[in-house]
Amino acid sequence: MQNFYFKNVKISCCDTDSAVAEVIAQSKLNKHDYVCVTDVGNLVNAHRKIPGLKEAINNSLISLPDGMPISFFAKLKGITNIDRVAGPDFMEKVFEKTSGTNITHFFLGDTEEIHFKLKDKLSQNYELKIAGSFSPEFGNWSSQTNEKIIQIINFANPDLIWVSLGGGVQENWMRDNFEKLNKGIMVGVGAAFRFYVGEIRRAPNIFQRLGLEWFFRLIQQPRKMFIRYITTLPFFIFYSAQEFFTNNNLKSN
Repeated sequence: MQNFYFKNVKISCCDTDSAVAEVIAQSKLNKHDYVCVTDVGNLVNAHRKIPGLKEAINNSLISLPDGMPISFFAKLKGITNIDRVAGPDFMEKVFEKTSGTNITHFFLGDTEEIHFKLKDKLSQNYELKIAGSFSPEFGNWSSQTNEKIIQIINFANPDLIWVSLGGGVQENWMRDNFEKLNKGIMVGVGAAFRFYVGEIRRAPNIFQRLGLEWFFRLIQQPRKMFIRYITTLPFFIFYSAQEFFTNNNLKSN
């Protein structure tokens, strides 16, 4: 799969269907690896703010282009084999494609209540094999807690591990721990569990097509999202102007 680099941060050239096909194919090989869902916030923070995040994204199996601004910028640069891959859409598409198969799933992060709602809704919509789930304590984990999490996942022996620890945190955690797994492809999906169960509403399709999903989330969670956007969007616009006049930096894995 080809990648391009924005401020030396990897973005994979894919759309939802090609990314889903690749992750499912990799999950059948009994490998251990991880996938990042890279939105504008993670892209900017990887360049300027969060230690280790750039390395985590660049070492991932796939860095999904989550957000219309990223795919729009890529197309302005003449990169055609790319489209927006939103984390919740990607996750649900994988559920759809693995329903009725032997591929097993594990859910890590968020709360036990969200896990209960997630499994209940999944049982109504799909025939998935769920190997297990774990809701760890919030905050920094001790090495003992971290080892316990790895042991739980390895005992469950899943093919796909959905990781909901929050942007920046989950990417660094996956990078640090994916090689400790016996097998399994980890995917860092942020708030996708809550989107799926309806705790957070997705923007209407018209907002998504116009690249305004961020505005819909700002309306829903004004305090949280205002701080996030004001510390990332201006930088993305500035960096985009800089990057527009550089090479595409297209590379193949």
